[in-house]
Amino acid sequence: MNRRNLVSGGSAGFLFTVPFGARPALDNPENLGSQLMERLDTNHREVKGVLGRVEERQGKADTALGKITETAEGLGARMDELEQKMARPSGLPGGAVQTWGQRFVESDEYKSAEGTRDRQGRRYSATVASTEAEHKNILSASGSGGALIPADRRPDAASLLPWRATTIRDLVAPGTTTSNAVNYPRQTSRTNAAAPVAEGALKPQSDMAFEEVTAPVRTLAHWFYCSRQVLDDAPALASIIDREARGGLADVEDGQMLFGDGTGQNLLGLVPQASPFVKQWNAGGGSPLDVLIQAIAQVEASEYACDGMVLNAVDWRRLQSLKDGQGRYIGNSPFEESVLKRIWQTPVAATNRMPMGKFLVGPFRTQAQIFDRLGVEVLVSTEDRDNFVRNMVTIRAEERLAFTVQRPASFVYGDLSTSLSA
Repeated sequence: MNRRNLVSGGSAGFLFTVPFGARPALDNPENLGSQLMERLDTNHREVKGVLGRVEERQGKADTALGKITETAEGLGARMDELEQKMARPSGLPGGAVQTWGQRFVESDEYKSAEGTRDRQGRRYSATVASTEAEHKNILSASGSGGALIPADRRPDAASLLPWRATTIRDLVAPGTTTSNAVNYPRQTSRTNAAAPVAEGALKPQSDMAFEEVTAPVRTLAHWFYCSRQVLDDAPALASIIDREARGGLADVEDGQMLFGDGTGQNLLGLVPQASPFVKQWNAGGGSPLDVLIQAIAQVEASEYACDGMVLNAVDWRRLQSLKDGQGRYIGNSPFEESVLKRIWQTPVAATNRMPMGKFLVGPFRTQAQIFDRLGVEVLVSTEDRDNFVRNMVTIRAEERLAFTVQRPASFVYGDLSTSLSA
């Protein structure tokens, strides 16, 4: 917007336009042109300064935007890497989930000594997250652990003997404790006198009784020898820890939670406390499937919901192979893409810990719980007995836990061949 000023000069008047913001002095009209130019120059410098500041801010904004873009690209790359890791099998190098052995070789204690010439006199330890067999010394010599020393082998390349599949920990509820025992009250009786009551009448009294139950924390542990060369080979060491240290503990843990008799240092397991199977109705001769559905009914008759069953691995396959009178498989087709491990809508845990022909059904998730006191701890020591002169190391693995069965009668144990005739 312009401001117009009319100034008379001599006998004639003239009109000129001054940019807004310029204020020429009118007390000296003869010098007005130079004053106007000075003002215009001042305005020009001011406008140029404003534009400079705008450009400076624009530059800062561009820099900030560049940093944001760089950060976004970095996050995108990390997401791609994470997706690739999630796509890899767990337990392999770069996988999303580290195994016990990988956690050990990644521990600060192991890394602090890795590559040093003198490892004698050191002890390496690591505690990994939790989940008695005879062990021979593991050497690189023939007739022992096989060729476990070459460092360029995959962590799962060692040819080790198999362990039984473990299942019970996955069936029961998880828990932790910081004590040496877990105490809990168990209701032993109930008198329910609830009834309709007239206004002003005395209300009936119900009654109940409890007993205090204690589940002690027990230690499961084992150890074995390895050659000192294995200590220098992180992949082989991780493999041995995963397969031998972990496998041994998991195997005895499964057996204790199933069949431990509670004496000495044993846990008190499910089978010694379970109710024996009782026929619920007549079903002719009865097949194993008839026995299992009646066992589920027996659990439900005690007001509990059955959420699992444990079968021998061979029995599970035998039940899958049952056919009708026309030779058709009763269950899933053997060529189906996915075969759910369920019988009568109940999840099946198949393990060779369960003897062939036997079964256990019950409310595992609600009525049995494991309490971890100490997660699995792996210790490796070069100083044990004559390790120094034999160039050996000792690997020890242990865990401490308690196992509770809140309502033992809710579990049913029996024989698949039980007759259901009258």
